[in-house]
Amino acid sequence: MKKFLYITDREEYTEHNFIGPLFEKYLPKFMDVDIVYLSKYKSYFEKRNGRFIIPIHEKKDILKYLCDNDVDIFKYDYVVVRNMYEILENILASKDTYNIKVGYRLSFPKLASKLEHAKAENKSNILLEIDKKVKTYTRTKMINQCDIFLPTSQGLKDVYCPNVTTKTHIVCSGIDPDKVHSKISRGDDKIIFAYNGTLSRLRDFRTVLEAFSELKHKNWKLYISTKDKDKATDCLDDFNSLKKRVEITKAETKNELLNLMATCDVGLSLLPNIDVFNTSIHLKTVDYYTTSIPTLMTNSAKNREIFTDNVDAWLCDFNKDSILIKLNEIIETPKEQMRTMGVAGQARLLDQRDYRKIASLLASAMNLL
Repeated sequence: MKKFLYITDREEYTEHNFIGPLFEKYLPKFMDVDIVYLSKYKSYFEKRNGRFIIPIHEKKDILKYLCDNDVDIFKYDYVVVRNMYEILENILASKDTYNIKVGYRLSFPKLASKLEHAKAENKSNILLEIDKKVKTYTRTKMINQCDIFLPTSQGLKDVYCPNVTTKTHIVCSGIDPDKVHSKISRGDDKIIFAYNGTLSRLRDFRTVLEAFSELKHKNWKLYISTKDKDKATDCLDDFNSLKKRVEITKAETKNELLNLMATCDVGLSLLPNIDVFNTSIHLKTVDYYTTSIPTLMTNSAKNREIFTDNVDAWLCDFNKDSILIKLNEIIETPKEQMRTMGVAGQARLLDQRDYRKIASLLASAMNLL
């Protein structure tokens, strides 16, 4: 099998929703894969089961560091860098030396997200705009020196990398068929909503809470699983009427999160209708359907590519009134219909975004370079 080195921008012990199932689990069925993780805490090199753990301060000249630690870079056919342009620059400079094919993986538009966050917090300025334009230009030049570009979606390339001309293969977020399971039946009439994720100002979860605060129905509850528990608590301080119906928690592992989701009835994947969120299907949506619970999501073109309103999901505009209308519809939906929608949505994702298929297609694309 061809040898594939994947250099990530992640730490070893963080939860890898995408890297784990695709690059550690399914791609090795087609290629010999080693993965580099960066550590803020280790000052030494560690090699374990196809994982290379590198001190983060050694990342600038990463190939030399690997060679110095008895990793034979000459044996690799492909080296792919995830998100880090400073490392990509180093890899491209060494491309001919090691006779490797180089790929660049863009998982999320971080530059654009930084600018959108600044706007949401009223901190935007012309310097940020200039910085984005300059970096976009220089980074596009680097990607065009690669043998392959691997963005999360076609929309991500079209909107944020329109001048990339190198060969492109879409590697989208998907669903792990080994993780899927059915929703747990609780045997009560209450409708439990679930939200998993951060509560930054850019995501504007307050708009969702405003809609919940105007519900006349009383037979519902909302679970919020987030690392930002303090921020979530602060957000709820402005909605006294919701405090008895909202429970804030923090799932420590992916399995713990999926088990929590499985006890709920409806997932929430409502995000502002902006390009940062609209260019790809959000991972929280995949998590909900892994446990076959149907989801209320923003009515964006990307979501409509997979889901159909009132068939396997609920879609609405991102504003209080539209969300409120859909929440009322959902609460009045029979639970058996909800279960049918959840199963249909899960089947839809498995048909289009099974990680086994994604891994097979990625291996085929790499082997054609």
